[in-house]
Amino acid sequence: MVSEVRRDAAKPIRRPVDFMLEAKLRPPPARPEWVTRSRLVDELETASHRPVTLIAAPAGYGKTTAVTQWLASASGPATTAWVSLDTADNDPVRLWTHIATALDRAGCVIARDIAGFVAAGSHDMLTAVLPKIIAAMAELASGVTLLLDDFHIVRSTACHAQMDFLIKHLPEHVHVVLITRADPTLRLGRLRAAGQLSEIRADDLAFDVAEAVSLLASDGVTLSTESMWELMRRTEGWPAGLYLAALSLAGRTDANDFIHHFTGTNRFIGDYLTEEVLSRQTEEVRNFILDMSIVQRFSAPLCEYMTGERQSARILRDLQHTNLFLIPLDAQDHWFRFHHLFGAVARNALEIEQPDRIAMLHGRAAKWLSENGYVDVAIEHALAAGNSDDAAALVQASWMQYVDSGLGSTVRRWISALRSSVAAENTNTLVTGAWMAAFSGEIDEMQQLLKQLSNTSNNGMLPDGAQSVESTVALIRGLFGFDGPVGMLAAARRAAELETDGNTRWYGVANTALGHASYVAGDLSTAADLLPRGAHSEAAPALIRVLAFSVLALTHAELGQHDRSRKAAEEAMAVVETRSMHAQPQIALAFTAFGQSQAASGRLEDAMTILDHGLALRRKLPGLSPWPTMHHLLVMGRVAVMAGDPPLGRQLLDEAAVMIRRYPQGMAAMITRLDAARKSLRESKNGELRTEHLTPREIDILRKLATPQSLSQIASELYVSPNTVKTHTLSLYRKLGARSRDEAVRIGRERLLI
Repeated sequence: MVSEVRRDAAKPIRRPVDFMLEAKLRPPPARPEWVTRSRLVDELETASHRPVTLIAAPAGYGKTTAVTQWLASASGPATTAWVSLDTADNDPVRLWTHIATALDRAGCVIARDIAGFVAAGSHDMLTAVLPKIIAAMAELASGVTLLLDDFHIVRSTACHAQMDFLIKHLPEHVHVVLITRADPTLRLGRLRAAGQLSEIRADDLAFDVAEAVSLLASDGVTLSTESMWELMRRTEGWPAGLYLAALSLAGRTDANDFIHHFTGTNRFIGDYLTEEVLSRQTEEVRNFILDMSIVQRFSAPLCEYMTGERQSARILRDLQHTNLFLIPLDAQDHWFRFHHLFGAVARNALEIEQPDRIAMLHGRAAKWLSENGYVDVAIEHALAAGNSDDAAALVQASWMQYVDSGLGSTVRRWISALRSSVAAENTNTLVTGAWMAAFSGEIDEMQQLLKQLSNTSNNGMLPDGAQSVESTVALIRGLFGFDGPVGMLAAARRAAELETDGNTRWYGVANTALGHASYVAGDLSTAADLLPRGAHSEAAPALIRVLAFSVLALTHAELGQHDRSRKAAEEAMAVVETRSMHAQPQIALAFTAFGQSQAASGRLEDAMTILDHGLALRRKLPGLSPWPTMHHLLVMGRVAVMAGDPPLGRQLLDEAAVMIRRYPQGMAAMITRLDAARKSLRESKNGELRTEHLTPREIDILRKLATPQSLSQIASELYVSPNTVKTHTLSLYRKLGARSRDEAVRIGRERLLI
């Protein structure tokens, strides 16, 4: 059962090579036994002179084969990026991660961490991700051809809109090839009208007589002229039909008679001839084909596990040798797939002949794939097997890795599928659903799910490693704080009591939640003690580490520990930078902390730019936890006043006041912070607050003034003369509107300069 691996699934999955990804990013290798289609190669080369080529035809027309031959020809493009699409690519993050990875391998420098970069821009793909991809393609001197196979699988409206944007802004030397069974809902009319679209359709892909004769001859089949024309008339040059006919006719003595005995549409001919091919296989090979028809991609180890057939590697070699619609997906012949038409007919035969075997095969596929790290595909097979409880356990074990990588939409799709299954009330489904609702700001749904979970009797460890359902409920309430500061603090304390294993991710999450709740309550010493446990935890998710470092920076600033505050803010931004998380609304507090740090160093203009970006980021998902937004408004309001923009400061502080008033209890510290900021605003209004910026040297001296050191001692430590220190001191007194050392220090603390 899949659930047997659930406790290990919470650990990070490490594998040196993702063979399934490699298979997606490589075109099928050209094979010498294929009929050479020089005519199509020439057409594809001519088509490449326009920005976009659309190759659209039903299954079995040899679309991918023709493109593969073109790529392998002397006239093919020198630099290519290939992506074989599947249903998971309806998630924009997945789609553009795969496209960006393919382009990166083609020489387009996009980002150090492509997956993180795309995930970070998931909320604003058109402005955060695609422009960078387009710019990277433009910088490639020799140009690049981007080929997307099976584009018909991508039905997402968002993905299509993003592809339209990419095509509209293609650099001159970039060529996009879309290989599809049906016209996509892109703006094809605009491209046609502008002369930017080349189209290759079924009529172009159909075999002519010479190509059909060559195909049959390669299998030793010779037909009379009359039979040849009859075959062409019935198949209409359909490559799959002709290929299947060649396989069916090979070795027959009645080839001409056989041609006259089948009629119907291409689909009927395909089914009929494929059945003919299947019926001529040994029982061992036929059963193998039927069994493996349920998976999109397979390798010899997967085949052995699913079929129980230890000769899987040999069978695959034999099928590849006989060219039986088996398509290798990598140069090492590790992963394969069946031709779509052949696979569909084999699946149909399996459903008719052995329907009771299908669920078992899906279940075995799910188990092997999950144990080998292919969690997303495993979940799909577990659902198809009807093992929804196992699927729920897999989702629950893996959801945090996906969310932390920006793949929240994939998790939401799984939750939607689980809610339509018998696992709708499964504890694992409810737990993951509650987390996703909290991260998405869907408060009512989160509260409903937490209420259900509070009544559950399941107190064992969960697949994601949390100690219990009680712990999870406490973590969610303590981390997001939708119940207010009192409930947040109580829940976070309970979570920290339950999550005591420092090697798990939840230890860092619980201590971050309690540290943040302590900061909200004004207990700065506790916050400063607990937050490093989350910030420096290697097991903690990146989102949690960013939160911990950011709140730690605010805590140190309020304690007057400027250097520590700056370091924590910089470490928060380092996590954001390393994981390319700049566009994720959930990490906006890092910009709060960093902006405050810049303001404390006298860089008010830079600070306002940083804080403005953070606020815009946070507003993209207004339903998120209210506390980071409150912190940001208070900090930005004070910095706006310092930067000489009291109207903006008043607006921000008024908005913070509205949010603070929502919670009648436990808000004393937050109200004190608001009052301090408003005091700065009043001083500005009364002309008491100067708008001149302190220089970095003046800020250094101001911080020294907060110590017992004399001016001579300060001068000695800074390696300057006492007169220089005195000059800087008088200047900062003037800028701060202070008349004494103590008053300058007080004003500096109020403005978070020290």
